[in-house]
Amino acid sequence: MMLWYRGARFFFKLAIVAIFAVFLSLNPGSVSVSWFGYHIEMPVSLLLVGLFLILAFSLVMHGLWRKLWQIPERYWEYLKKRREIKGEKLLIEALTAISAQQPEEAQHSVELAKVLLPDHPLTFFVAAQSAHMNQDHAKAKLHFEAMSKHPNLRFLGLRGLILQAQEQKDWLRAENLLKQALKLRPDSPWVQEQIKNNQLTLINAGQAQHIATQSIERVLTPEQTQAHQAMSYWLKAQHEKEDTQEYLTLLQKANALSPSNVAIACALALAYQQLNNGSKAQKVLLNTYKISPHREIAACWLKINPTLKPLETYQALEKLAHLHPHHPETLWMMAQAAFEAHLWGQSYKFLQELQKDYGDTKEVCHLMAQLEEVQHPHRHDVVRQWWKRAVGAAVDPSWICQKCSQPQESWQAICQSCGAVDQSQWQGFQPLPKQALLEGPKS
Repeated sequence: MMLWYRGARFFFKLAIVAIFAVFLSLNPGSVSVSWFGYHIEMPVSLLLVGLFLILAFSLVMHGLWRKLWQIPERYWEYLKKRREIKGEKLLIEALTAISAQQPEEAQHSVELAKVLLPDHPLTFFVAAQSAHMNQDHAKAKLHFEAMSKHPNLRFLGLRGLILQAQEQKDWLRAENLLKQALKLRPDSPWVQEQIKNNQLTLINAGQAQHIATQSIERVLTPEQTQAHQAMSYWLKAQHEKEDTQEYLTLLQKANALSPSNVAIACALALAYQQLNNGSKAQKVLLNTYKISPHREIAACWLKINPTLKPLETYQALEKLAHLHPHHPETLWMMAQAAFEAHLWGQSYKFLQELQKDYGDTKEVCHLMAQLEEVQHPHRHDVVRQWWKRAVGAAVDPSWICQKCSQPQESWQAICQSCGAVDQSQWQGFQPLPKQALLEGPKS
């Protein structure tokens, strides 16, 4: 289509020239000029050719003059481009040094780049990162603040200041900075996560009144809002243990929002028990065990029934067991209860089923060794074999912080080792691979 258009335009111009030439040949005419005593007479066609040549010469000279006039400007543009290329190369070298964990080299490169590209957005960013790596917090803060005033770097600057405030545990400053970041990017998952974590940290520190980002809930999904509110109520409850009614109310709200949380359910059940309301305590535990089977529910079940004898304990735990009879936590719970009640056969049965699907763990091997010892005290070789298997067995289920990988005695809303928020997860029994299941447990 474009070629046809260009061809048509060329032939149109050619036709105009041809028509004009024919017109001149049919009407040759002449022109006479008298000026300063001179008289010139010439054909019209010659006059037009002369005018055309003068015009063409004038255009050529004008173009040549423009090029000569622009030489200094183009030279400065060339020098500027060279500076930009050299500065960008230095910035790339600085970024490479940062990636390689070489802060001194990064600092040297970025100082040179600042001379060549003082106003380049990337210069601010790399300089801030370099200063941060060098532990020069004051200089890094200055760079981040400069970035936060730059229209295109405002969010990056705020992010750097937020991370600095969190490292310094200045949660109030982080809260105010996060409020500004939320206005810039309300749909940012990073901003949303940081705000939730910072709010919970403030609540944990007893500074819930200083939270400035209450509007976060309007940009969260209903599930995220529900989980966040449950955690907030749980942390607030930890500051209200002296006020029994307020403590109970906060735990009820937390449990209603997160009924699968084992720690919340156990705390609520024990609070009911202190108010002599055992039926509600059992109802809470049964509801949570139905959603999330866990040994801590069983332990709490026994705490609210402290007078039970071993056989009665076994029978009481059967109320929980029938909700998930083949779950590994149920099998372990009932194996322990049967052992304490001297129901050796039942304990062995539960352990065998647990081992068949989930293999050896240290606690399973230890209980098997004790079971063999009480049932067959003369079979020392079998008992020793179980103790040896315990050495190479998988680690026992436990709570683990997903950020710092530190084991925890119980679920923690905020990790006591690294301060991570809501990163405590239960690492339970791990199913055996299919091939191991086909081969069966080792004898």
